[in-house]
Amino acid sequence: MILPALTFFAGAILLYIGAEGLVRGSIHIAKSLSIRPVVIGLTVVAFGTSAPEFIVSLISALGGSSDIALGNVVGSNIANIGLILGIAAFLRPVDIDKQSLIIYYPVLLISSGVLYLFALQDAIGFFHGIFLLIGIISFTWYLIQKTDKEQVGNRFSKTEKEYTQKNNNPVKLPHVLYVIAGAVLLVGGSHLMVKSGITIARALGISEFVIGITLVAIGTSLPELAATIVAVVKRNTGIILGNIIGSNIFNVLFVIGGVSVIHPIFVEISSRVFEFPVMIAFSVILFIFMKSGFVVNRTEGIILLAGYFVFLAFLF
Repeated sequence: MILPALTFFAGAILLYIGAEGLVRGSIHIAKSLSIRPVVIGLTVVAFGTSAPEFIVSLISALGGSSDIALGNVVGSNIANIGLILGIAAFLRPVDIDKQSLIIYYPVLLISSGVLYLFALQDAIGFFHGIFLLIGIISFTWYLIQKTDKEQVGNRFSKTEKEYTQKNNNPVKLPHVLYVIAGAVLLVGGSHLMVKSGITIARALGISEFVIGITLVAIGTSLPELAATIVAVVKRNTGIILGNIIGSNIFNVLFVIGGVSVIHPIFVEISSRVFEFPVMIAFSVILFIFMKSGFVVNRTEGIILLAGYFVFLAFLF
């Protein structure tokens, strides 16, 4: 039990270092290309921090543990809003980008609803996966096209210009390497934490589904937590909400879509009654908080955290 515990903490260290590199590189690239931080959060950071969910879910599904694969994504999406955003808002109120509310949030809600509809069947299979992958490709293409138009029209707010003012220098190789190395460390750190965490949990007699929606979900959400904490410390709160919304979208469309194309994901009946509705409920609560004053304040952060811990209590 000592070795798995040490491995768990080693993975946590790699996660933080990886998040630091990923966020630092992403911010520099955003400034160089005049890209708004929320868009960087919705693409580069979201892809990087969703990689652990994809790897863990794929390995779990191929190994015959679909409960872990599906629980990982559903649990991660709940943790991203309840735990990650809750902690971020408690540490520093998170400002809401209006376009996140109008454009990006609906994609999150629709993708979550579509996943729930697919989950009403016995398994999420190949054609479901193709549909979800088409969704993430379309969403990413839209973000790229939208950013190009904003660069031409120079339609940035005064606050956004502080982060997106063009540099005379192009994107530098060290910044790209920061992003790549950060993403690699995030994946490696998550693998160490999840593998050791599962060993500890199984030794304590915890079921695979509970492992997937709690320990594995929290473990694979740690990149989002680390990236969020780094962004809070650097006062780049614009990237936080984009990271969380983007990660949840990518978890549904990219992770479930990619895994189900390779291997069917079987759905536990009980999850349709409790876990999926909770995931959608957290998304609805997020909308309410986003719309109220365009900021998620400390009180709302506490409410999100409390809701997440109540959810965990009902699982056990």
